[in-house]
Amino acid sequence: MDNVINCMSRAIDNESLVYVGLSSALPLLAVALAKARGLRLKLLSVSEIYDAEDISITPSSGDPFAFHGGKGILTSLEAFDLARKGLLDIMFFSAAQVDAQANLNISVIGSWEKPRVRLPGGAAAAYLYVHSRKLILWLNEHSKRSLPAKVDFITAPGPSIDEKRRIVLCTPKAYMEYDQSISEWVLKSLIRGTDLNDVLSNMGFAPHMDSLTYMDPLNEEELSLLNRIDPNNVRYK
Repeated sequence: MDNVINCMSRAIDNESLVYVGLSSALPLLAVALAKARGLRLKLLSVSEIYDAEDISITPSSGDPFAFHGGKGILTSLEAFDLARKGLLDIMFFSAAQVDAQANLNISVIGSWEKPRVRLPGGAAAAYLYVHSRKLILWLNEHSKRSLPAKVDFITAPGPSIDEKRRIVLCTPKAYMEYDQSISEWVLKSLIRGTDLNDVLSNMGFAPHMDSLTYMDPLNEEELSLLNRIDPNNVRYK
């Protein structure tokens, strides 16, 4: 999962107001890594502690004891209000499925009436996915089942052509950006050492491709930072 954290960290823009939701140890580590690389960010989270100076990863990203040196309290209600006003720069989401139109499924696998698997549900995904200015998505695996042509159920809808949402996706193998003008994912970068054919053959749809770049893995200093913040290896569980 270190490749996913590295990818998300590089997708974060400088001077951003960033919100991290539930079950989001990986985004918290990505934000910490981006800050270590010199980006100036303001961190909001479901812990409701505003802009903590340091983080200690625990199984819950809403654990207030995981955040140290906070500058105050900012409630989830206030964070949602910022999103509705177009002031929330970045939000992170994972899903069981992300499809060719950037729809998310965190609800069911199979039919809604008789699901094969019932998933945790979207919480506030349908709201924040629409109102955040940039969405950084991540998947724990790069496969046809996680990247189908069409999700089994739309928990949160992808953008229409005239929307201004920016959506990017990090997987263990690749980085993609959603191009609303053509309603397609654009494959932008591969994790160094990853084979292009392997990436494409493990997707349920064909992404658009420009000139590809390669993303280097984390260096020893960056790995040491993640290990310090996440001593219990929550990111691998």
